[in-house]
Amino acid sequence: MDKKEFMDILRQSLQGEVDDNIIEQNIRFYNEYISSQRGKNESEVIKEIGDPRLIAKTIIETAKASDNSESGDWNNVGSNRSYSDEYAEKKDYYRGHTHNNRVYHLKWYHMLLILLVLFFLIFVLIRISWIIIKLLFAFIVPIIFIGLLLTLFRKR
Repeated sequence: MDKKEFMDILRQSLQGEVDDNIIEQNIRFYNEYISSQRGKNESEVIKEIGDPRLIAKTIIETAKASDNSESGDWNNVGSNRSYSDEYAEKKDYYRGHTHNNRVYHLKWYHMLLILLVLFFLIFVLIRISWIIIKLLFAFIVPIIFIGLLLTLFRKR
């Protein structure tokens, strides 16, 4: 799927479900996001983002929930957020973290690297432990043996 097809499907899925302003904000966001990814082609970025119909469904549900909360009596804290705030949050999400709760999404190769480092550290600790145990047996056992012999001869 290319960028134009992604944008067309997203626009069609949102059309008639949410305000035109919301449609344009999201189209602009995803257009900028796909274009801003250096070192990746469009199809890779679109594959990472996911199905535009699912994204549209999420946008529609969020817009409906926002409409319901604005009609309630309680204060809507998020209603004063600007497009740039939403853009920054979405951009951070796709980078792999958010500023608010610092959730990091690690790729499989990051996890593999972490596991390899952990296994290496465990291996080094085990090797050092065996070296210490060998040194203890090399020096402590003879010292204990000499100490026992001395106590036997002193009693006589």
